[in-house]
Amino acid sequence: MSELLLEILAEEIPAGVLSQARKDLLRGVADALAAQRVEGTFFTHSTSRRLVLFSRDLPEAQEDHEVESIGPSVKVAYDAEGRPTRAAEGFARGQGVAVEALRVVSTPRGEYVSVRKVVEGRFTSEILSEAIPAVVEKMSFPRMMRWGDGRESWIRPVHSVICLLDGLVVPFSLFGVETGRTTFGHRTLSPGRIVVVGVDDYLARLRSSFVEPDYAVRRRTLVEKAQALAAEVGGTAVDDPGLLDTLAHLVEWPGLIRGSFDASYLELPEEILVTAMREHQKVLPTRDAGGALAPHFLAVADHTGDPKGHIVRGNEWVLNARFADARFFWDDDGKVPLEARVPRLARLSFQEKLGDTLRKTERVEALSVRLAAELGLGDATSAVARAARLARADLVTDMVREFPDLQGVVGGLYGRRDGESEEVWQAVYDHYLPAGADDQLPRGAAGRVVALADRLDTLAGFFALGLVPTGSRDPYALRRAALAVVRILLEGELRLDLPAAIAAARRLHDVAGASPEEVVASLHPFLLERLRFLLERRGFRHDEIEAVLTTDCPDVTDAADRVAAVAAVRKQPDFGPLALAFKRVQNILAQAGAPAGGELDPELMSDDAERQLAGDFYQARGILDELVGARRYQEALAVMASLGPSLDRFFTDVMVLVEDAAVRRNRLSLLAAMRDQFFRVARLSEIQA
Repeated sequence: MSELLLEILAEEIPAGVLSQARKDLLRGVADALAAQRVEGTFFTHSTSRRLVLFSRDLPEAQEDHEVESIGPSVKVAYDAEGRPTRAAEGFARGQGVAVEALRVVSTPRGEYVSVRKVVEGRFTSEILSEAIPAVVEKMSFPRMMRWGDGRESWIRPVHSVICLLDGLVVPFSLFGVETGRTTFGHRTLSPGRIVVVGVDDYLARLRSSFVEPDYAVRRRTLVEKAQALAAEVGGTAVDDPGLLDTLAHLVEWPGLIRGSFDASYLELPEEILVTAMREHQKVLPTRDAGGALAPHFLAVADHTGDPKGHIVRGNEWVLNARFADARFFWDDDGKVPLEARVPRLARLSFQEKLGDTLRKTERVEALSVRLAAELGLGDATSAVARAARLARADLVTDMVREFPDLQGVVGGLYGRRDGESEEVWQAVYDHYLPAGADDQLPRGAAGRVVALADRLDTLAGFFALGLVPTGSRDPYALRRAALAVVRILLEGELRLDLPAAIAAARRLHDVAGASPEEVVASLHPFLLERLRFLLERRGFRHDEIEAVLTTDCPDVTDAADRVAAVAAVRKQPDFGPLALAFKRVQNILAQAGAPAGGELDPELMSDDAERQLAGDFYQARGILDELVGARRYQEALAVMASLGPSLDRFFTDVMVLVEDAAVRRNRLSLLAAMRDQFFRVARLSEIQA
C-alpha cells in the first residue's frame, strides 16, 4: 500500500472555518479518488496556517478493468450478406481491435455491435495530480481572498504545497504554487525550512519545530494548562467547549498565559464581564473556590511562554479598558429606564418593508396578549404585555451597541434594576432563546409566549413578502426562528392552533403581500418540517412521523403525542395486519374516485362480514371519540387495532366495487368513515411492514 501526504501552507486561516475545511478536504479527496476506483482511509490535521491530509493505505494504481464500447447498430454495421461495412471497420479501428472482435449486444434501442477490452489501471500518482487541485480549488468559504494577479481565490494566500506519495513528489500546481517536499516550522519559534520524506517524518519534524498539527492534541493541552494555571490562584477555569475549540484553532503551538483584571469590575453583572472576555478578547474566565467569577483570565499564546510578560500585559490592558467601557455604559444607561427608551425604537429599522423596530414591538405585544389567552395563560397577560413592550428596548442602549451579543440579556438586567417584576425581567432576558436546537428555553411562561410571538411575527412577515428560504440559503435565519417556535411549543407542552396563530400574526402586518391564508399554506408546512427534524432527533422512525404529519396537524404538541402513540402501539402483533388492511382501504377508496360520504343504510348490507364490520366500527366509534378527545392516543390505536379481524374478514368475503351503485356507495361510505376516524390519529397506510 502507498502513503500519501498533503499539506497546504497559507497565511493565517480564520479559526471558525478550520473544522469544516478539514471535513471538506477529506470528503472531497476521498470522493474524487473513489470515483476513480482508488479507495483508502484518510486523516486530516490543521493549524492556524495549514491544512493537512494523509493516508497510509492507498493502492499504487487502479486495478485493470474491462470496459464495453457500443458502436453502430447491426443494420448499419453489416450488409445484407452479413459482411462488415465501412462503419463497422471504422468503429473497430477506432477501438484498436480487429473487426472480427466485434460482438452483437442487445440494448433497449435494439441490437448493436460492441467491443470489450481491458483498460490498464492508471497510477495513483497520476490520479492525485488531477484530483487534488480540482478539490482544493473548489473549496468554498464564507469569505474568499484574491492575491497576486487576482485570477484565483481561496480562504487565504497559499505559500507552499507538499504532496508526496511514498516519498516521491506528486507534481501539480495549486494557485500557481508548485508541489514539493518543503514546508516551514513555527513562524517565530522555528521559522526555518523543513524537508520531509513521509508522514511520520513530517509529523515528527513539525513537532520539533514547535508546530502541533493535531487539533485534538492542542485542545487537550490547553485544557490541562488552563486547569493548572487556574489552580495556582485557587480557582478553576470555566468550561467553555466552544471557546476552547476556537483557541485550539488559533494557534500552532498550544501556549496559555494567566492574567488579572481590577477586582472592582466584579461589581458589574457577570454576564457583561464574561461576554467581554469570551466574545471580544477570546479569553477564558476563571472562578474561585465558591464558584464566583474571579479576577483572573486565561489567554491563548502561540508561544512556549511569556518570559517578559508582554502578552499578559497586553491582554490585561485591553480587557481592563473593555471593562471600564462596560462600567461607564452600565452607569450611564441606568439614567434612562427601559420604558423611556421604547419610543426610540422607531429610529431602528427592522426590515425595509416591515417597518421599524417600534412597529415590530407593537405587533409582538398584540400577538403575545392573544397567544397568552389562547394558551390558557390569562393570569400572565399583564406580564406578557409588559415584557413584550420592553423586550427590544435595550437595542438603543450604549451597552448593546458595544456588546451586541448581550441584547436581551442587558434588557433583562436593566429591567431588574428598574424594578420590573421577576417574571417580566426574566422574560426580557430570555426572549431570544432558544437560538438553536440545543439551547434552553425561556424560563417562565411570559418569556416563552413573548419568544413565540416574536418568531411568529418575523416568520409571518417575511413569508408574506415571499422572502422564503430556498435550498441552503437562509439569509434571515428563518429556519432557526421556525425551529424555536416548534421547540417552545413542544418542550413547553403548549397547545396552540398554529394555522390560526400564523394568520393572526399576518393580519398584524400592514404590508402588501401574500394573504393570511396564503401565508398559512406556506409557513405551516415549513414549521412541520422543523417538527419532523426534532422528532427524528428523539429517535422516532420515518414512517411513524410520516403517518401523523400527513394528517391534519394544527397543534405540534398534539402531533408529537400521536407519533409517540404510533411508535408504542406498532410493536403489538395485531398492529401490522391493521396497517396493511388500512392500506387496502385507502387503495379501494382511491380507485373508486372521490370518497363516499353520508350515513350507512343497514338495508343495503347483505353480507354477514359487512354487517359485522359495520357493527364493530359503530361500537368502536363512540369509544374513539372519547379517547381521541382526551388525547389518549395509544388507547385509541389499540381500539382501532381491535377492528383488524373484522376488516380482514370483510375484504375476504365482500366485493366492495360491485355493479349495484347503491350497495357500492354504501360499502365505500363504511370504509371512508373508518378512514376518516383513523385519520384523527394517524394515516396508518404510511407504516412500513
